[in-house]
Amino acid sequence: MNTPVVSIDPLRAREKAAQYDRDGFCLLPPVIPAELLARVTPRMEAVMRGEYETGKKPLDFWRGGDDNPNGLRKIDQAHVSDRAIYEAITHPAIGEWAAAVTGARRVQVWALQMLVKPPGGNARGAIGWHQDLHYWKTWWQPGSNVFTAWLAISDVREENGPMHFAAGSHRWGLIEGSDFTSADEASKRKMIPEKAEWHDVSGAMPPGAFSLHQCLTVHGSQPNVSEVPRRSFAIHLCTEDATPIPDRNIDTKGGGYDYLEHLDDASICPVIYGR
Repeated sequence: MNTPVVSIDPLRAREKAAQYDRDGFCLLPPVIPAELLARVTPRMEAVMRGEYETGKKPLDFWRGGDDNPNGLRKIDQAHVSDRAIYEAITHPAIGEWAAAVTGARRVQVWALQMLVKPPGGNARGAIGWHQDLHYWKTWWQPGSNVFTAWLAISDVREENGPMHFAAGSHRWGLIEGSDFTSADEASKRKMIPEKAEWHDVSGAMPPGAFSLHQCLTVHGSQPNVSEVPRRSFAIHLCTEDATPIPDRNIDTKGGGYDYLEHLDDASICPVIYGR
């Protein structure tokens, strides 16, 4: 696949690649045009209401606020339900930057989470300190180059509950105790190995900007105490150096979902960079 070329300053790309290698994450500039952001926002609301432009339902793993209006909404694979969402999460600049930072020759979306954190400051709007690989071990073989692009659709300031990263934590190895649902100090302390230091870095960013973080990087977020929702997408990516587990034990009959069975379907797992 030949994707459109996006101009990236080579010096800046090297700086971001060095930060990604050193800290396990990097913050990148706005890449999504304002016109597209304006179209995506109401479509996110539509998907949450159960209105699907394409006629295809997303996965609806967890609406954490169904019994609490201030809880996080998380809907998986929302891009299969709406063309504007698909357009945003496959924007060529995301793929170009991901390749420039990681050195990949090919970048593919293998899963998506639509995240809407309502205002109000309720604790259920927080995301616990965790490593993504803790949840991805079912799908990918050890050593696979899998990582996340976190795309801000709204303005994500400190009061909106941005992601925070533990710089350098990607070198701590896989830690037992990751908990997406618990963001208290006790769960944070459990994530810190002996003799390691916690260096907290905020991922606050403007609309259309995004971050990249490695699958072992510890991260989490606090509640949204502002008066407006925080809207974002967690775009899970893989490169040519990622290998699925061949005989994945996914209980699809019990409600599980095998993300990787659709890697050959561009409507679900699009390649966003390839030369």
